[in-house]
Amino acid sequence: MAFEFVPIQQEISISGFHSLYYFEFDKHFYHPPEKHDFWELVYVDYGSINAIVDGVGCTLKKGQVIFHEPMEAHCHIADQQNAANVVVVAFACDSPMMSFFHKKIFSLEKAPHKILTLFLQEATNALGKLCGDYENKSPLDFSCAKPGAVQLMQCYLVEFLFSLIRSDEASVKALRQTPATRQIAENSLADSMIQYIHSAVHQMPSLAVLCKEFSISRTYLCRIFKEAAGTSPVEYWIAQKMKEAKKLLREDNHNITQISMILGYASIHHFTRTFKRFTGMSPTDYKNSVNE
Repeated sequence: MAFEFVPIQQEISISGFHSLYYFEFDKHFYHPPEKHDFWELVYVDYGSINAIVDGVGCTLKKGQVIFHEPMEAHCHIADQQNAANVVVVAFACDSPMMSFFHKKIFSLEKAPHKILTLFLQEATNALGKLCGDYENKSPLDFSCAKPGAVQLMQCYLVEFLFSLIRSDEASVKALRQTPATRQIAENSLADSMIQYIHSAVHQMPSLAVLCKEFSISRTYLCRIFKEAAGTSPVEYWIAQKMKEAKKLLREDNHNITQISMILGYASIHHFTRTFKRFTGMSPTDYKNSVNE
């Protein structure tokens, strides 16, 4: 009598990996909202970050993980107080059981934490070193992987997912829209916009650029920015440009025409009018006053 063959049902099947990072973020890190057609696991190994998911904000602390499903708008922003170490794993999976992870935050118990550690060990065996550069979007290179490392990554990740599905309900928190979660999202976005403006002080102010960068409407952007900064995004942007103009004038390494060009103005007349509106004096008068 022959034994009957019984196939294994793949309740969760991972077909591949898109990226894997171990980031060490400073307390001012942010990335603008993004969408992609794969799953993303985000685990906080140290410190804390704020995550924004479809306009709902939450704080992820050490030992917590969140999953972003395909085509879900999300971003991650430092809390302005703490540096953070974060694991990010992007993977392909179209198993229906993955719906369990929809907008949930998990606090890792001992067992899933151990499995995640084993996954990261095999990832190191597969890649040699985990990438920590946010700007590096190169494909994963498994060409020098140790035997079995990539398949073990797949096995451990599946085991990790099942361990979360089986975990104690007390370790799982649903992400819901509340006044508190909305405030986290809005404050985090406003902080990120302020950081963006500081980094773009040599560009001309543009609401369209901000809306595109942060994937939000003009009305919503202006409201949350004014609530946070007390002024409009454009006025804040111009004010930062004028602070930079004052610094350049004090340093006395460039003439006024050069400074207007450095700050992105198409004409010195536009720059001069704006400077006088903000400071009450012309660039020449200011330059002479600080040189006296």
